[in-house]
Amino acid sequence: MKLIQLKYFASIVENGGFIAASKELNIAQPALSRQVVELEAEIGVDLLNRGPGGTTVTSAGRRFYHHTRAILDKVEIARTDARRSSGELVGEIRLAIPVGIAGLLAPKIVQKAQQLYPDITVIIEDGFGFQTGQAIDAGRVDFGIIPNVGRLQNVTFQPILQENLFLFSKRQGTDPISTDIPLQEIEDQKLIMPNRKVHVRRSLEEAFMQIGRNLKVCYEQQSLLTIRSMVRAGVGSTVLNWPSMADVWETGDVDARRIISPSLSRIISLAIPSMRPLTSASHAVYEIVQQTLIAEVTEGNWKGQLITEA
Repeated sequence: MKLIQLKYFASIVENGGFIAASKELNIAQPALSRQVVELEAEIGVDLLNRGPGGTTVTSAGRRFYHHTRAILDKVEIARTDARRSSGELVGEIRLAIPVGIAGLLAPKIVQKAQQLYPDITVIIEDGFGFQTGQAIDAGRVDFGIIPNVGRLQNVTFQPILQENLFLFSKRQGTDPISTDIPLQEIEDQKLIMPNRKVHVRRSLEEAFMQIGRNLKVCYEQQSLLTIRSMVRAGVGSTVLNWPSMADVWETGDVDARRIISPSLSRIISLAIPSMRPLTSASHAVYEIVQQTLIAEVTEGNWKGQLITEA
């Protein structure tokens, strides 16, 4: 059994198939497939199901992947320890952050890590909250930030803050409107929202069901950039967290109104894959992220309340 075979197999599982894995690894698909076939022959079981619908992982493959990931992580730890001099921390740390939060946090996290640990490289993987959760749950990242852990099973998590959700609309005059808005009044708004895979959309729909009303979404868009531009143009309003729209509020393009009666909020946590414990380097970055989260709330850059345990 070769280490390169384990690396190839892990990449296939983490990227969802041979095509994406071959691009990430920068090798031809036939060579990738040959290595995995040899690995399966040596183990004596099928690790992957290959078919017209794509590649899926067998039950044996899932069990084997957990061991593979642990072996590869230990090899990386050993390589890092061998390169370490005078107790300095080195390595490549992958951090998953929802796209609506990354704009606020990513520059500060990367800059702080560069300042304190110049031999650590922080790689930010951003996406919608459910994509962040999938990356953490599968162990594709060292840790991440996630809104409402929900159904994730293979993570340990630390709640940091309870963030408020706001109604953002194009500012019509020179004076901002910042009064709170009852949830039921949002029913009259032309809403621009992502689809139901995104947690904030599901939270909003559930809140409307609790007050016996139906949510009306006029425009469904998956790109945060598109949602922001449509709100700024006055096409409609949206319900999002503060970091998603803070910059356009500061420039005076939009109004932000906190949703009340009932209050609409969600828990933001730091989450670590159970199969991928923190190394010394990733623990150092974890502390940077935790401190950054707390500082942003304390300084008022992120509207919400810190959870005592943080």
